[in-house]
Amino acid sequence: MKLLFTLILLCAGLFANTLQEIRNSGVIRVGVRDGRPPFSEISGGKFEGFEIELANAIAKAIFGAKQGEVQFVSLSAADRVSYLVNNKVDMVAATFVIDSARKNHVDFSMPYFSTNLGVLTRKADAIKDISRLRDMRLITEEGTTVDNYLKKEKFTNASYCKSTSECYAMIRDGKADGYVNLNITVLAYAVVDDTLEVPFQNFGKPDFIGIGVQKGNKELLDFINAELVKLSKEGFFKKAYQDTFEPFYRGTADKKYFLLDGIYDLL
Repeated sequence: MKLLFTLILLCAGLFANTLQEIRNSGVIRVGVRDGRPPFSEISGGKFEGFEIELANAIAKAIFGAKQGEVQFVSLSAADRVSYLVNNKVDMVAATFVIDSARKNHVDFSMPYFSTNLGVLTRKADAIKDISRLRDMRLITEEGTTVDNYLKKEKFTNASYCKSTSECYAMIRDGKADGYVNLNITVLAYAVVDDTLEVPFQNFGKPDFIGIGVQKGNKELLDFINAELVKLSKEGFFKKAYQDTFEPFYRGTADKKYFLLDGIYDLL
């Protein structure tokens, strides 16, 4: 069965759109998440947010004076790998955490953002002791790196919710005690709902977010990596943080824990 799955992946990769084919078509398809501000969301009928700006900047560099079209494709967390494998998108910029299991099926760019786990709780519960987590009714989304971490650390008290909005509603309504996800995700809910808080903002181990492409699509991947370095040196990420993250998180997310400009300075 594993051999068959591997063969399917390899065959699917043959149909990956190369960098030149994308340029020739004048269209690049980018998988993004909806409802994930400030990274990406639909507002006024169109996508906006940090990862949308990043995708647009990379597309602008790809097409140059030709000014090609960016088609944003809304997908779920569980769709990100399969959409690349099945050539439904050319790249994924969707808070896509780089991990070894995913690397078996897709290729990742250099990271452009760092993150950790956070736990969303109700302020009224006044949960301050991290040792209480194993006794709480925790929830997360199935098939994510967060889910994998909780399983690895044997958090048998964790169950699933279908989406970030459902997870938030369950915490708000008292149907669960703690929602575990990337800190950048749960911090957003604490900003928009002042009855909630994130008492543990750096829980677990640090992870890194990158852009995913189809396995073996080296030409496109190399171009994206070069553009990430160029954008960093031009101040793109610092400006995006100032314009997008600072006003959204209202000072609750310190850029020193998220931006990776120091790494790019070495390249």
